[in-house]
Amino acid sequence: MLLRLCRVLNLVVLSANAAHEVLQLQDHAFASWPALAIPWRLLYGCTDIAFTSHGAYWRGVCKIAVPPPADPARVRAYRGVREEEVAELVRKVEQQAHEGGDVVRLSELLSGFAKDVNGWIVLGVRTSGRASWRAKVDALLEESIVLLG
Repeated sequence: MLLRLCRVLNLVVLSANAAHEVLQLQDHAFASWPALAIPWRLLYGCTDIAFTSHGAYWRGVCKIAVPPPADPARVRAYRGVREEEVAELVRKVEQQAHEGGDVVRLSELLSGFAKDVNGWIVLGVRTSGRASWRAKVDALLEESIVLLG
């Protein structure tokens, strides 16, 4: 079924056979987007997985860069990271509760917790307790948000 939503044409696929045809056999025809100026400058000519055009290059990069979903072994491997960071988060909450009374700003603590866990797992760098690393990660995130809008 072909739907027009505002100025955009949308294809709605209702059967499994048609979905297979669209998503696997004709993927290059349906999954394209216009070249964007800012990602072109930031991401080395749109060779990033998110912005490159579909084709042999994109499929090859995806096979290398996109890991399979979190399997039990991978989840177990990072158990220590999660436990240490949760213990640090609990310690910070208790410390702020004793110092500041009844109000504890969880938004800042949880944001820092997410950055710490992801930094440790993805980058291999423990950022909790290291203001210089935390500042670098924050600056990188802010710059990316500003540039990508």
